[in-house]
Amino acid sequence: MSIEEQQEEVRKVVSAYFDKHAIESININLLVAEHEHIIYIGTSLLCTKWNVGYPGGDFVKAIVENDLSGAFARADHINQHCIRFYVMLMYNVEMPTSLIQQL
Repeated sequence: MSIEEQQEEVRKVVSAYFDKHAIESININLLVAEHEHIIYIGTSLLCTKWNVGYPGGDFVKAIVENDLSGAFARADHINQHCIRFYVMLMYNVEMPTSLIQQL
């Protein structure tokens, strides 16, 4: 499986988790572009945690490294409201078996 296919698998996992849990953990009304931004960052977060592809940026690294002050310092206007969602995602979602076989 290529890196792009692995990242797409992660994106599907993040999207499904978002559909089930975003309402309870994100306290703002989201536009479509913001929804996509959250899925993108969530995908980067899990890819970074699971060593799929390249590591995420400074905000993602701060979340993965459990650096709360660093995460808030690097969060954009959307991600300021989503840190709880990202932490829940990171600790409640397991790596799909299709990815485990690739590593």
